[in-house]
Amino acid sequence: MKEITVDLLVAGTGASGLTAAVAARKANLDVLVVEKESVFGGTTATSGGVLWVPGNHHSTAIQKAVGRADSIDNARAYLIEETGNYIDRERLETYLDVAPRMVRFLEDETEVKFYGMDYPDYHSESEHSSSVRSIGTVDYEARQMGDHLPHLKNQLPQTLFLGFAVGSGVEMIEFMKAGRSIKAAGFVARKLAKHFLDVVRYGEGQQVVRGRALVARLARTLFDMETPMWLNSPLKRLIGEDGRIIAAEIETAEGIVRVNVRKGVVLACGGFPQDAKRRAEAFPAPAGNADHRNPAHPGNTGDGTRLAESAGGVFSNEVAHPAAWMPVSVLPGSTDFSGVWPHLIDRQKPGFISVTADGTRFCDESSSYHDFVPRLIKACEGKSRAEAWLIGDAAAVKKWGIGMARPFPIPHGQHIRSGYLKRADSLLELAEVCGINADALEDTVANFNRNARNGVDPNFGRGDREYDRYQGDPEHGPNNCLGPLEKGPFYAVKIESGLIGTFAGLNTDLHARVLRADGSPIEGLYAVGNDQKSVFAGAYPGAGATLGPAMTFGYAAGRHAAGLPA
Repeated sequence: MKEITVDLLVAGTGASGLTAAVAARKANLDVLVVEKESVFGGTTATSGGVLWVPGNHHSTAIQKAVGRADSIDNARAYLIEETGNYIDRERLETYLDVAPRMVRFLEDETEVKFYGMDYPDYHSESEHSSSVRSIGTVDYEARQMGDHLPHLKNQLPQTLFLGFAVGSGVEMIEFMKAGRSIKAAGFVARKLAKHFLDVVRYGEGQQVVRGRALVARLARTLFDMETPMWLNSPLKRLIGEDGRIIAAEIETAEGIVRVNVRKGVVLACGGFPQDAKRRAEAFPAPAGNADHRNPAHPGNTGDGTRLAESAGGVFSNEVAHPAAWMPVSVLPGSTDFSGVWPHLIDRQKPGFISVTADGTRFCDESSSYHDFVPRLIKACEGKSRAEAWLIGDAAAVKKWGIGMARPFPIPHGQHIRSGYLKRADSLLELAEVCGINADALEDTVANFNRNARNGVDPNFGRGDREYDRYQGDPEHGPNNCLGPLEKGPFYAVKIESGLIGTFAGLNTDLHARVLRADGSPIEGLYAVGNDQKSVFAGAYPGAGATLGPAMTFGYAAGRHAAGLPA
């Protein structure tokens, strides 16, 4: 068996693992990064590339711009509300202290660049919420990756437009408006022209955006420091001695390689979204079905958790929610993540409602994805699946699209023919096509329409919160996320409980070391990202609340392995 020795081995190439590797490498450790897939980037590459970091140095400028102050004390109070009975005060305080330092470190020491965002927290009704805590990743040029570009994981193919990756929220709005605005159409035409020119000139579009840009910037930093990254090289076994991890075995094309480690191993394997057995054990029954589909990275099959357990680590489901929930729809006949659509835009706009098969609404459709799904699960208690229907009228679907069906002027015929998109001239006909209780649906829509015309939702308070209004249509009133469903044809897409990551995970300490059942740390073994139990205990306080902690504790792990404080 081939044998090598390094200071630190990092398993996984999402933002948490790459941040740990960068932090350790900047402290002059000899680092090896391994990845089980043929591409690097993990779930991060298909994410929004946003971090939720209270007290970050970009926040000051945003506070001035929006005229709203924030403080760490205010963020602490908000997080205490969010985490509730599951709070781990020490880890929470570590996060609040270390996260802004991590952001500053990356911008000072690496290729990573962020920008401040005016984006409301997901529970903006709280007096301790804010709109200045999220930061986005600055776009990157693909050619900066050089020979590594073919191995950089792409965004979800179903979210691309003619091969073009849409970047910021501003860009997204312009693309959605292109069918009804000359100005927006011109903006989109210029973007696409540049994209196709880049394809001709360089063989690929050059705009790397969102989470993919974050991965590219972190990876470029590592490559510039000559850090080896082995692809198609899963971590198969941890080797311990006297209570400490001293080595690991990596499966490569040339056979098993034993990697001895002086400082330890960082598990950044992405949690267990594709581990059907653990999902069934950890998830509420209607969401834990074996054929559960989600857009998470295919390689995130719970490897890190199983390896840590083999070394004495403990998996914990003591969280408010075991996953970062996301409502999704699935293309009939699809077999992988490329057929799964995350519903981030349509349901929050006027002219849409969601109902279960009994024809009734179950929540505020404009609430965050992480709030929407638990209400769907509750509405489907006792059933085999957590699923409902997203319904829109002709005007709403023309303006915003619905699921994989794009806005005007993109035709919908292929989705109607496949059965993904249901269409009918009346609500009664739509109910029959979808298997919805017709009388209840008519009553639900009639009641909804009466209130929506006045801009109110007495049933679920849709549009009462700043977050709801932020996600609405600024051109619509009196409530920019409420509008009646009035003129056919009417459209529907089946939505179900999905996820973008997991929050249940390994118990870890302030340095991200994996803990045994007695609370003692396993020396030389770290777990970061979705492999560790959520510091927010399964809550989702705002945009970037997975990447923020993932990178914070990745940074803490890398620093601790090097003998430095975070």
